[in-house]
Formats: sequence, C-alpha cells, structure tokens
Amino acid sequence: MPELPEVETVARQLAPLLAGRVLRRIDVRGPLLEVADRHLARGRRVLGVTRLGKQVAIALGPAGRGTAACRLICHLRMTGRLIWLGPGETRGNPRHVRATLRFDGGRLLFIDPRRFGTLRMESADAPVGNSGTDPMDGRFTPPVLAGLLGGSRQGLKPWLLRQDRLLGIGNIYASEILFAARLDPRRAAGSLSRGEIRRMFGAVRSVLARAIRHCGTTFSDFGDTRGRPGGFGRLLAVYGREGLPCRGCGRSVRRIVQQSRSTFYCERCQGPRRAGMFVA
Repeated sequence: MPELPEVETVARQLAPLLAGRVLRRIDVRGPLLEVADRHLARGRRVLGVTRLGKQVAIALGPAGRGTAACRLICHLRMTGRLIWLGPGETRGNPRHVRATLRFDGGRLLFIDPRRFGTLRMESADAPVGNSGTDPMDGRFTPPVLAGLLGGSRQGLKPWLLRQDRLLGIGNIYASEILFAARLDPRRAAGSLSRGEIRRMFGAVRSVLARAIRHCGTTFSDFGDTRGRPGGFGRLLAVYGREGLPCRGCGRSVRRIVQQSRSTFYCERCQGPRRAGMFVA
C-alpha cells in the first residue's frame, strides 16, 4: 500500500499539472468505484493538489454562483495509481482503469487492478479521517510526539502504524524509522526517555523526507504519475532484508511478526533489551 512518501510524490507531481485546469467530467467504470454526485464536479477549476495522510486531495473551486468549493479525495489503497496523460497519450492496462478525470488538455486515470481504491467528493472543509497528526507538518514537534506516546504499552512498531496517532506511516517506513532511531520495535511506546523521543522524532522526519526525495518505494504496484517506480527501495536499511547483513553493523537482519505484520530490525543496532520495557 502506498504510504506517506508515495502519496506525497503523486500529490507534488500532480499539483503543477492540474493547477488551473477545468474538470469537465468524471467517467467511472464498474460499480465498485462509484462517486456520488460526481456530476457536481463538472466545470470546476483545480485550485491545488495536496496530501491528506495517505490520500490525494484535489481542491476544486466553485462551479458557479451560489456553489461552494469542494475537493476530490483519492485513496490508492493496495494497488491504486494516478496516471496523467496528455492529448493523444496512452498508458496502462485499460482493463484496470476504474475512473477517468477529464480536464482541459489531458486526462487523469485512476488505475487499480485489485479494486480496493476509493474516490469521493466532499466539502472543502470536511474533517480529515482518523484525526492523527501529520508527521511532516510544522506543528509536529518532539513534545507533540511525547504527548502522543503518552504512556502507551503498545509496541513501538504497531504504535507507528496507528493512523489516529501519526498519519501516513505504514509497514515499510515504520521499520525504517525505528532502525534509524536505534529503537527495538518490541519496546513499549510509552517507555521512551526524552532523548529517545528526540531520536525517534528526528528519524520520523529524516526517513520520510529522504524517501520523498527519492519518490518513494516500489515493491510491486506503486508508480508515479508517469508510471515510473520509486527509487527509495535500494536505500532501505532493514525492510525486506531478512537474513542480509545490516548496513550498520553487518549482523543479519531479523524478521518478526507483530500483530500479523512483518517487522524487520537489527538486534545489535536496535538493542539492548531492557527488562520491563518490552511487549509481545
């Protein structure tokens, strides 16, 4: 599933492509991706494209006098992609195109082989789901992180996946963040010292920023708006590297399962284990 860096990549690429264009219509294929009131999007001009957690938000201006601004929210889920096509361009398997957003001078295809993605219209001021804190927002600080951790007995890795705490972090970057912070993923989230919280904050920011610079990570499905894979996969320190030498110390990377999700870490770099601070 695309995580924060992948969705940020798509939003940043779409922003200059769509800015100022008028949305003429939305064509939806099949009943699994139905956009209620999609006819209300016609004739609206794109005001901007941003990321909301793991979702792409296309801000649309009023359609005319007496109408309010709104936004289209796209959640890519497992296999979704947003592909931009200029006049006369073709790309992607037509069987997997679930929706086509037709603009002046181009089309935006929503391609989703497994059909888990969603596209919806909502008011411009609708609250963001999950209500977590965006880790790339300037209001996210070490004290804010300390407050979110707040004595939690949950393991650090499962805690990082909670969208009601930090938005946009998934399985890949949770493992990478904890490696960069030198914290064991089994450690109770609420047991961190001030220094460890500062390390974790720095790792969250630096890992995500670096992944964004490299346009995210591709394992099987993610591609940017031109269909190109992300470049961060070759820089992964632990994720997907079970049995391979740790890039920090040379010891083999381990894989464990936490709440049915694979976790990758280095026992030497992310230790030592201290009694009373660990959960299953």
